[in-house]
Amino acid sequence: MIQMARKKKVDDEVKELEEFEELDALDELSVEEPTKRSNKKEIKALEDLPGVGPATAEKLREAGYDSLEAIAVASPLELKELAGISEGAALKIIQAAREAANIGTFMRADEYFRKRAVVGKITTGSKSLDKLLGGGIETQAVSEFFGEFGSGKCFAKDTLVYYENDNVEHVESIEEMYNKYATKNGEIPFDNGFAVPLEIVSVYTFDIKTRKVEKTKVSYIYKEKVSKLIKLKLSTGIELKVTQSHPVLVFKDGLKWIKASEVRIGDVMVGIEEVPPKSDVKLCFHQVEGVEIFNYNDYVYDLVVPETHNFIAPNGLVLHNTQLAHTLAVIVQKPLEEGGLNGSVVWIDTENTFRPERIKQIAETRGMDPEEVLKNIYVARAFNSNHQMLLVEKAEEIIKQKLPSEKPVKLLVVDSLTGHFRSEYVGRGTLAERQQKLAKHLADLHRVANLYDIAVFVTNQVQARPDAFFGDPTRPIGGHILAHSATVRIYLRKGKAGKRVARLIDSPHLPEGEAAFRITEKGIED
Repeated sequence: MIQMARKKKVDDEVKELEEFEELDALDELSVEEPTKRSNKKEIKALEDLPGVGPATAEKLREAGYDSLEAIAVASPLELKELAGISEGAALKIIQAAREAANIGTFMRADEYFRKRAVVGKITTGSKSLDKLLGGGIETQAVSEFFGEFGSGKCFAKDTLVYYENDNVEHVESIEEMYNKYATKNGEIPFDNGFAVPLEIVSVYTFDIKTRKVEKTKVSYIYKEKVSKLIKLKLSTGIELKVTQSHPVLVFKDGLKWIKASEVRIGDVMVGIEEVPPKSDVKLCFHQVEGVEIFNYNDYVYDLVVPETHNFIAPNGLVLHNTQLAHTLAVIVQKPLEEGGLNGSVVWIDTENTFRPERIKQIAETRGMDPEEVLKNIYVARAFNSNHQMLLVEKAEEIIKQKLPSEKPVKLLVVDSLTGHFRSEYVGRGTLAERQQKLAKHLADLHRVANLYDIAVFVTNQVQARPDAFFGDPTRPIGGHILAHSATVRIYLRKGKAGKRVARLIDSPHLPEGEAAFRITEKGIED
């Protein structure tokens, strides 16, 4: 049996070599006998490609190149490494696949216009935002949304915070913390306030899904002025003073976040019994005894914690700090006539921000079955940049499996795109390698979007530009690689009266503009 298997393998390799020789011979004859090319066989499968034998076809399929379209958009170097063939042979295979799949060839603009007519669009839930986007989030495109840190959810200046710096414990007011690091690192004008970048500061955060406490890095500390705050008086003597839109953790049929303005006397707020917490986490409960809106007219502050968007204060209260992706993941499952694409979702979560509780809430308020909605979302947590890139390949496997189903994948979310790349590649010495990997990652996302007609929605972080004296002193991470790769780029910032403003800053066919929207229980609304 072993000898037969070896003989078959050798026969396959010989057949491939013969096919490549035939391919070269055809190229030599092509100038003298151009009419013979018209008699070439129709290419329908990988084995029909010139120079591809059974062994090579098997290698390509194992690597995920199981269709003519996938090979048509591959690079010669990729095929060379995977199939063990020369770069010239790989180029000929790709060219044949492009002709067979009608990819990479010229077409008239009117034909391209008709092709664009099949592009699907997912409504965001906001008519003004949909109008800005030309009807919604498009398939066959990568849409990047990046935004600011503050988001209007901040604490009074005397709120105590617990944090660690080089494993040294600190307990001080959030105002004192801001002033200390502003003196050390400098503050940057940002939107309606100021921001200070932090590098080695960590806090403890609470995951309400796993009920675990973890130590997490803080990216920025932020401040802005507000006129009014809401004061929550608790049965344990604690007073919490926050902006009205600030989420607080309460116990109502389980743990959930609600706005401070929605808290009522008798509600139960949740905290951690001991700070810093030990391995065995114990929850404590505080009944709300008073709710009061008062004039403040001073600075409020917030810590930006990308991983979980909350931190634990010295008094044990879990304080929140961040939704468009969650809304899209629900709406894409709706039928076409309701603004969806009747599709499923693949979600690559790099910062532990996916919340099934939020999905259920949005689905329920939109009249959908929350359990069915959750069944159509496939989530994977990416723990580093290499894992994140690998998950795109795994996502493609799910997309292929779901193609013939009633709910094919129509939305791929990467939240966030650049977090791991930024944390792993620090300093200018690693910039070239980081950008090269990011470019490969984006190329893979574009390929998936185009091959399978799905919308790719990515979120991004911002970084400060202290040298920007005019305009917005922030820019999205990723540099020119991401700027030239994303099809549509949207910048999100705070507006007045609790609204958010989306600004279209880059699109191949849409004019620049702005749209205002609100975040509610239903997700995104006008």
